[in-house]
Amino acid sequence: MERREFLASAVKAATAASGAALLTSCSKTGVSQQRGHRVLVIAFDGLDPKIIKQLMDAGRMPNLAKLAAKGSFSRIATSTPPHTPVAFSNIISGADASEHQVYDFIHRDPKTMRPYFSTADVVASPGSWLPDSIPLGDNWQVPLTGGETKLLRRGNSFWDYLIKDGIDTQVYYLPANYPPPDPQGSGQFLCISGMGTPDLLGGYGEFTMLTPDAPKNGRTVDGGRFTRLRMRSHRGSAQLLGPPDFLAKSLDAPRLATTINVVRDSSESVVKIQVGGQVRLLKKDEWSDWIPIEFVSQMPGASALGTVGAPTRVKGMARMFVRQVHPDVHLYVSPINIDPRSPINRVSTPSGLAADLSEKFGPFHTLGIPEDTKALSHGALNESQFIQQSHAVFNERSEQFLAALKNFKSGCLFFYFGATDLLQHMFWRDRDPQHPGRVEEQVEKFEKVIEETYVGIDQRVGQSLGELDETDTLIVMSDHGFTSFRRGFNLNSWLVNEGFIKLKDPAKQDKAALFDNVDWSKTKMYGLGLNALYINEKGREKNGIVNADDRKSLVGEVRDKLQTVRDEDGSAVVDAADVVAEVFSNPDPNTAPDMIVGYGNGYRGSWETVLGGMPWELLQNNLDRWSGTHLTAPAIVPGMLVSSKKVTAATPTIADIAPTILAEFGIAPPNSMTGKPLFGDS
Repeated sequence: MERREFLASAVKAATAASGAALLTSCSKTGVSQQRGHRVLVIAFDGLDPKIIKQLMDAGRMPNLAKLAAKGSFSRIATSTPPHTPVAFSNIISGADASEHQVYDFIHRDPKTMRPYFSTADVVASPGSWLPDSIPLGDNWQVPLTGGETKLLRRGNSFWDYLIKDGIDTQVYYLPANYPPPDPQGSGQFLCISGMGTPDLLGGYGEFTMLTPDAPKNGRTVDGGRFTRLRMRSHRGSAQLLGPPDFLAKSLDAPRLATTINVVRDSSESVVKIQVGGQVRLLKKDEWSDWIPIEFVSQMPGASALGTVGAPTRVKGMARMFVRQVHPDVHLYVSPINIDPRSPINRVSTPSGLAADLSEKFGPFHTLGIPEDTKALSHGALNESQFIQQSHAVFNERSEQFLAALKNFKSGCLFFYFGATDLLQHMFWRDRDPQHPGRVEEQVEKFEKVIEETYVGIDQRVGQSLGELDETDTLIVMSDHGFTSFRRGFNLNSWLVNEGFIKLKDPAKQDKAALFDNVDWSKTKMYGLGLNALYINEKGREKNGIVNADDRKSLVGEVRDKLQTVRDEDGSAVVDAADVVAEVFSNPDPNTAPDMIVGYGNGYRGSWETVLGGMPWELLQNNLDRWSGTHLTAPAIVPGMLVSSKKVTAATPTIADIAPTILAEFGIAPPNSMTGKPLFGDS
């Protein structure tokens, strides 16, 4: 959570208490109890049509095969580029990025070069008559106003039209949908936000690994932190870091912390963990339940202010896993999730829905990507432990799905499962004999993880078939497929070699990220994000030099050269290089990239490329556990669709989902939806 976002949310909390209680009461009533036409859409992120076809033919997905025999099984074209936030923005809006303006996981502000997550950002609150804060001495303040998180996906969503027309609609965990919307109309709307929902720190998941091997001051890695824990006489303690102190005036205020105390049994593999007033006894290889975590401002007198209702503390929750007890304690702490029982930021519509679900099923993951892939990549969890954690998320969401399905009386229910995507990202190398990161000793144990994941989702399909009847419509789909990520392409390094980027000090090419070493007075293009290329355009970029009249010739030159890039074995690194102005009808010039690089099969933009890095090598073997990808040319990774009705569209795309849902309820798709209904005349 961004610091400004917390300030705004904390101030609103006290004044909104009575309204929240009313919304909670309303959400318990659920959707309309009158039986009517139902449309159920289940999205399993990343299911690949080739694997689905193989498993159905082998008789291993009988429920999906039954559904396909009744209706249709087809590939479905994905988005350009095939990122999950982009693809689901297509699905939600019924159009491509010309409408919703989401082009990558990462966008940038051209005036400041600040990167930000493409579907949500913290913005200043619109003009308020209140002062920003009440100062308390030189270093502290009580905030009265602050920033707020804004959903950056533009245009209308399919549910806007359903709710307006009185059609009850439920959407669970859809990506590119945080903060959760509040559509207006006579239909009832229930929503839990998905990918894009931050952890308590404002990022997208920071684990903590308590270990005696960490440096004294800890070690920060991408997506996590290793913190020293040393035991003396079987006792030890360590600090769990939280968000910056939200009452400090300084923008670089120190992070808050709480103490984790650990007591180890002298002979048995058991530890007692104490955080605040919470105590848990855990054995080796055991996961805890959700443990409430509280961070209190260090402002003098904060406790006294808290007693009169001032926002002096922030609450979250985490799960812990004991990896080892003897001879040393190794304790994993998950990212600190927003607690759905008392969310500091709204994660549902109505706002009380999250608390209602917690009351019924217990606390649940609110983090947008709850599967902790970074912990696996950095060794905080091993493969088996990561699978356990992923299964816990899947089971948690399955329980909510089955409950929603049991109470589904009319309208539209759209439920998203993301574990299918993350498990493929992390275990693809075990099924790819040509992957450079493949570890033969692990293959026998993990090469079937992906197939078993696919087979496991067939049960959810079977349960859905058992709850629906002939008058209902069922769509099972994925937003994209999958392939292998064997080699990473350093896009900015290539731009340096070709003369499109000039460096202040060429000898330090590999030393600086975020373009610290770039000579903008001589630089024409740069890469940021996973597939995006930008022109350093005069009048648009902070230090632009390229005239608007030269845009066309520049992108043409870069496109032609990219498509000639070859690996050592002659393989094409780039399959397609799309000029955004030619692919999209109305790109926002301050948001959209100028080109989208579609990598060839087996290739992807390197991790360094995401934030402007430029290593010496153009291509590097991918040795990371993150070994599968879909960030290639769209034609390489189509999604899949299985439906209870015959698909009549000749070339179905994911943008067809929204107009199909509307058509099922007799609602004419608006002009903004370029997709077409999949069933019947189109």
